Amino acid sequence: MCGIAGLVAPDLSPPERLELVRNMVHRLRHRGPSGEALWDGGECAMGIARLAIVAPNQPARVLENETGDIVGVANGELYNHRALEHDLLSRGHDFTPGPDTLLLPHLYEERNHDFPEALDGMFAIALWDRTTRTLTLARDRAGEKPLFVSAHGRRFAFASEPGALLSLPWVARTPAAAALSRFLVHGAFAGDDTAYESIRQLPPGHVLVVKDGFERIRRFWRPWDSLVHASPGAALPTDHSDATLIATTREALTRAVASRVPAEVPFGVFLSGGIDSGLVAVLAAKAHGSRFPTFSMRIDHPGYDESPLAALVAQSLGTDHHEVGMDVRSGERALRDWVARMDQPLGDPSLLPTWLLSEYASKHVPVVLTGEGGDELFGGYPTYLGHRHAAIADRIPAPRAAVVLELARRFRPKHHHVTVAHLLERFLGVRGLSPFERHLAWFGAARHGEAITLLAPALRAQIRDDAPLAHARTLERQLSDMELMRVGEAPPLVAYQLLDFETYLAGDLLTKVDRCTMAHGVESRAPFLQASLIAHAFDLPESARLRGTSGKWVLKQAAQQLLPREILDRRKQGFSPPFSTWSRGPLRGLVLDALSPGRVQAAGVLDPNAVQRIVRDHLEAREDRGRTLWTLLAMQLWAEHWLTSADLPAAASSLHG
Repeated sequence: MCGIAGLVAPDLSPPERLELVRNMVHRLRHRGPSGEALWDGGECAMGIARLAIVAPNQPARVLENETGDIVGVANGELYNHRALEHDLLSRGHDFTPGPDTLLLPHLYEERNHDFPEALDGMFAIALWDRTTRTLTLARDRAGEKPLFVSAHGRRFAFASEPGALLSLPWVARTPAAAALSRFLVHGAFAGDDTAYESIRQLPPGHVLVVKDGFERIRRFWRPWDSLVHASPGAALPTDHSDATLIATTREALTRAVASRVPAEVPFGVFLSGGIDSGLVAVLAAKAHGSRFPTFSMRIDHPGYDESPLAALVAQSLGTDHHEVGMDVRSGERALRDWVARMDQPLGDPSLLPTWLLSEYASKHVPVVLTGEGGDELFGGYPTYLGHRHAAIADRIPAPRAAVVLELARRFRPKHHHVTVAHLLERFLGVRGLSPFERHLAWFGAARHGEAITLLAPALRAQIRDDAPLAHARTLERQLSDMELMRVGEAPPLVAYQLLDFETYLAGDLLTKVDRCTMAHGVESRAPFLQASLIAHAFDLPESARLRGTSGKWVLKQAAQQLLPREILDRRKQGFSPPFSTWSRGPLRGLVLDALSPGRVQAAGVLDPNAVQRIVRDHLEAREDRGRTLWTLLAMQLWAEHWLTSADLPAAASSLHG
């Protein structure tokens, strides 16, 4: 696990390129505290800050083939590296196996730009071919590892975080209006969006080839590929009985978890109290065979604390269990720490417990396993069930729906975020919306029209009305072209799962975990995101994912005899702090101050009047707008720190180009 950076700039001298890359790598040292390495090859310079996991005693290095013609850097873990090394050595390649990424230049020689398709892992990779003067970038299938790029004339730069690219004097900090409108809808940046006009993400599952200032990009993997290309029954045994589905699911997950258990360094497991992380812990114990630590969050607020359930799993396994407490003050500290380090906003308050958990875990282990992906793959979110009954809400007369909605809001419990009143309020609040809009309204931060009004007038003037829903509309077209969605028919469950996989999982959950863990020099691994397990999950019959009123049906059945009954029978709660309640109480002053009209006006990314409406509606309990309020707070604090701060690095005039 590492932080990587590089620059193609033929107009600069080697010392100039190396100094710029050195500055980028310096900004990534939290991702790689074990050491760093730099390289310059005439037009291209690269650097890496290494967190040593595989072959931990070896120094940081830039990767090279036998002749030095293929040079590269990589962030991530390649879980099938032993098999790939054996194959490459049998083909005559000459290298001494060591760090897992050492094989990448040799794999590129064999497969050229198709090399990522051979990898089982999480990765962000950059390879420079000196003979063709070509840069090839690749990012893993689900988006566990980040990679950002910026082009300026014939100069092209990449880095693991936007903040590293912002150290380059020609990379402007101008906010990206359309991307920020989508951020307000999703609460995260998906696809190639970032907060800055001058920076893009390389989307998950993509390869980008850069040569002579020109770019070619292609997607080498899509989560729905097996649904489109496989013949009926090809991905699963012809026996689709419940017993077979349960057994094959358990076997697939067992293999995935075992492949992610590190062999050379200590590891732990983040336990939330849910099925996904519980299964990861149980199966890791079976694969590892020795005691390891588990970490859970104890949230000091009724209705949000899952630590007793996590403790049940830990006790059943005999792990070295640690509970990390979070109250409003430690949550506020985590927020301030995040803002000081994070170069783009994230509209998910669960980053607070994730930050504190990562900070604590870093004192014990360099690697943690997590349960990310289980809900998206196996149908775990309550919204999936809600779509099955959305037509009922549309048939309720508007006056009656308004009365029920008002009662739900009036009697909504303030201490818990998943109650019948909360669900009823959200269910009735989306009457008349199209399926994907309804899903985003349930799942996201702001409605698409509201997102536009929340932007500052100068940004609002730059975007089209359809900009906030661009990701959803693009996926709708793709799924329709492949006949996975049909006009006039309700979308199947898998359509909503794919929307979450493409936007919420990649943009929010994996970003949150990567940035929180890597800020503290810890590598996170998500076994559910093994490519073969993803294909297995999406190929399951819909009834195996959502049956009756139970999501994750097959996963719960596979967990029988593995997890305590209390874990299997609990209602889904989510890993989140009580920000809605805190913002009306002990954090009220912080919210009112940060989102005051004067500060909002000065930061220049939000509309003060529109923000005040959200603030008043939430603080006066007319609506529960906690998620929206957090998203606005995150965006405002990011803008103050990264766009208007007086200590922005001065531009070196000789390098502006």
